[in-house]
Amino acid sequence: MNVIDYSTSSVEAHRQFDYWIDVVCRHCVPAASRMPDPGAFDASLRVRSLGAVDVSTLKAPLHHWTRDEPHLRRSPDDDLWVACMADGEAVVSQHDRHVALRPGDMVMYDAARPFGFTMSVQTIHLLRLPRRALLQRCPGAEQLTTQVITDRQPAAAPLRAMIEQATRIDFDRARPNAAPQFGSTLLDLVAVALELQMGEDPRPSERDLYGRMLTYVRRHFDDPDLCLDTLADAHRVSSRTVTRAFARQGQTPMGVVWQLRLEASQRALAEGRCRSVTEAAFDHGFSDVSHFSRAFRKAYGCAPHTLLRH
Repeated sequence: MNVIDYSTSSVEAHRQFDYWIDVVCRHCVPAASRMPDPGAFDASLRVRSLGAVDVSTLKAPLHHWTRDEPHLRRSPDDDLWVACMADGEAVVSQHDRHVALRPGDMVMYDAARPFGFTMSVQTIHLLRLPRRALLQRCPGAEQLTTQVITDRQPAAAPLRAMIEQATRIDFDRARPNAAPQFGSTLLDLVAVALELQMGEDPRPSERDLYGRMLTYVRRHFDDPDLCLDTLADAHRVSSRTVTRAFARQGQTPMGVVWQLRLEASQRALAEGRCRSVTEAAFDHGFSDVSHFSRAFRKAYGCAPHTLLRH
C-alpha cells in the first residue's frame, strides 16, 4: 500500500504555509489558501492509497481553502470527497450552502464545482472517491453535497468507524490485494450511507420491471456495449418485453440511454472534466465521435467542441 507523510515541522517557519499549500494542492485538489495570522504553521498530512480510494488524514491550525472557477478551468477534477471530522471544527461551503462540522460529523463535497473549506483541526479524514464509481453505486449522489451526515443517520456510524480503521490498519502486513479490497468495500459503504440519506426513493419502484431497468440503465449508460439485447439479457426478458415496458412510459430504451449519455457528456464538457471531444464521447458510452457530435448539436444547438475549456 502506498503511504505518504508530510509535515511542516521540517520546514523553516516562514516557508511552512507555502509548503503546506503545495502539498495539499498536489495530493488533494488545486485551490487557493490563506491563514488569518502570518507566521509558523504546524501541520501534517498522511495520504493512504486504497486502490481507487484515497484516505488522507490532515492536522492543521485555522486556515481557509477556496476552489473557484479559474481552478476548475486550469485543474479540472471530478472526484467527490467526504470529510470526516475526528477532532476540531470546520465549515464547508458549496452551492450557496454552509455547513459546520463537529467531531463525528461527515459531509460530501464536489471537486468539480466551486467550494470553500475553513478548518481548524486536530484530526480530519478526507476520502477521495472516483465520481463514476460512486455514481454507479448510488445514482444522484452528487445531489447530497454539503449535507451533514451524523451518527443518528443509518449506516453513518459504521462508515465513520471504517474510515478510522482505514487510517490505522497496517496493510503492508496483509495480503497484496487487501488494501484495494478494503477501498472498494469503503466505497460501497459510502454509497449505502448516501442511498439511505436520500430517504424514500422518488424514482420508479424497484419492484417493477421498468424501474429495475431504468436503474440499470442509469448505472451502466457509459458502457458502450449497452444495447436493447444486453438490457434484456440482464433482466432475463425478451427484447420485445423491454421495448413494451419503456413504451408504456412514452420512451424507448435506447432513447433513454442516449439522453443520459448526452447529458453526462454535456456536464463533463461544461465543467472542464474532458480535454477533448473524443474523450467526452468515449468516456460516456459513445463509440463514434462523428455520431456523437451530430447528436450533441441536435440536442444542445451547438457543437461539443465549443464547450471545451482552454
